Amino acid sequence: MDNQTNEENKNEQDSAIFVTNFQNGETVNYSLILIKGLITSGACNNKEKVKCIVSNNGNESKSLWEIYNREFKIIIELRRGENEVNLQYSSQRKSLFLNYEPRRTNLKVTPVYIICQGHDGCFQSPSDVDNSIENACSRISIGAKLIQCITAEKLYESGYGRKTFQLEYEVNPRKPECIVFKSNLNVNKARKMRQGELWSHFGRELMLSDLGSNERKFLGFISCTRFKGTDIDKQMTHDEIVSLTEAYAALGGGGLALFGTACLYTWPTSVEEIAPRFLDASPVNSRRFMDDSGYRGTLGGCFATTLGSVLHELGHTFDLGHTKDGIMGRGFDNIDRVFLVGERKSTLMKDNMNNYNGKPVQHSTVSLQRNISVTMNVAEPLRVLGPRSKTTLGNFASMSKSDIVRRSPNVTPITRPSSVYSTITNRLSESKKNLNRNNVNDSTFWTRNCAVLLSYHRWFNNEYGRERQAITRYLKFDKNKMMIISTAGIRIVEVRDDSNGMVLDSYEFTNPLPEKRFLVPFTFSPKTKVLTIVVEDDLGNVLKQTFSY
Repeated sequence: MDNQTNEENKNEQDSAIFVTNFQNGETVNYSLILIKGLITSGACNNKEKVKCIVSNNGNESKSLWEIYNREFKIIIELRRGENEVNLQYSSQRKSLFLNYEPRRTNLKVTPVYIICQGHDGCFQSPSDVDNSIENACSRISIGAKLIQCITAEKLYESGYGRKTFQLEYEVNPRKPECIVFKSNLNVNKARKMRQGELWSHFGRELMLSDLGSNERKFLGFISCTRFKGTDIDKQMTHDEIVSLTEAYAALGGGGLALFGTACLYTWPTSVEEIAPRFLDASPVNSRRFMDDSGYRGTLGGCFATTLGSVLHELGHTFDLGHTKDGIMGRGFDNIDRVFLVGERKSTLMKDNMNNYNGKPVQHSTVSLQRNISVTMNVAEPLRVLGPRSKTTLGNFASMSKSDIVRRSPNVTPITRPSSVYSTITNRLSESKKNLNRNNVNDSTFWTRNCAVLLSYHRWFNNEYGRERQAITRYLKFDKNKMMIISTAGIRIVEVRDDSNGMVLDSYEFTNPLPEKRFLVPFTFSPKTKVLTIVVEDDLGNVLKQTFSY
């Protein structure tokens, strides 16, 4: 028997199936994972598939995955505890043991499906699509898990480990994967409101409800979003499409990332559907349904762009600003590439629309509206910087209308540019320095400053044992001296343009012992008169302070 086991181990070591992003015995704290690998030797053609069998406590699931130029990607959902993953290709075998164990934390992201008063909760969809409340929740749940997975995988690729946020049901197993929230806002009123108004209304309503908590960030979807339809045959710009869409939102900041559901019908309802949905090249019926596909015009493009947009806006709730490229720029449209292999990975269509002076819009330029930034000016020890109470500035319940206009949420709508950047390859060549050791070619990445900020963020780390320290720590920015002082140690300093949240400069401190003081160098564009300084300390406390010069 021992000889047989040794023989099997030897065969496995010599296996032509090579997994590039996981080691045997690894533990992850999220359930939906992406396994990437290569067939390293022997004959290999694109018609054959890798078989994947996942076993956990007597439960077994099987799936088949495409190979393209020896590369494969597998999306599976793990169950809690130890999972045995067996990969088979031709006569080759490869086994991996992976543990799924959510982190111990009270800080979570809570998916909510928001149903307005007077609305039946059915999202807009073609007649052959199930658009029930239950179905909406299935789609939102899968989307949330995909975002959790991308967040972790992209941090891992940046060299900061597979850190990500926990979803509500992982922290509170009695809660559903997506919570249905009945709003008091009338559907007809909601459909007349602008996205900033919807964000502040639902944010305030959620915080004043039983769900209201500084330990939740809400991922909200509005059931009553409606594309009104058009007779126009020409390709419309994104702004024109949005102007025909009621109860539309794509905003994130503070404790809420909020989205409309006009493209929810393009999302999958199960893990098995994820890859086919990304690959769906069927054209959008753009006269009757919203086309938010990055000018690709396909159902798969709608799924990729809107899922990427959710990732971007959720990033703002984790205190991320805008970057010139990467996920917090416009580098999220091709999120399908993260999960797919082969020629059918879509690319953004080249668009020939120019800007007003006749020059093509630069691919590195992001068309952004004002950054809604819930600002806390903190000069005292960190009690204020811990979880926000319902009385501190920055929550929804206490925000007046003038606050929202003046200091609206880190809410940033991204306006999709009317000219799509020449091609994704330009962005790739500029951003090779951000792409990592894994030879990633999917064009989706966190810039270094975003990766550092997330890796120390309170929502991405175990909080137990850190809370008491966090209250006694001191973090201050003296704008007269341009000096930051932190007793816990500074991990990142960003200087942002206050008008659009764009990160102009960043300074990262990732050595084991971080800096306690930092003098901010004065190298900013004279065009920007109002700046926001954002500091994160070793314990994940974030200070945001606006100053003029």
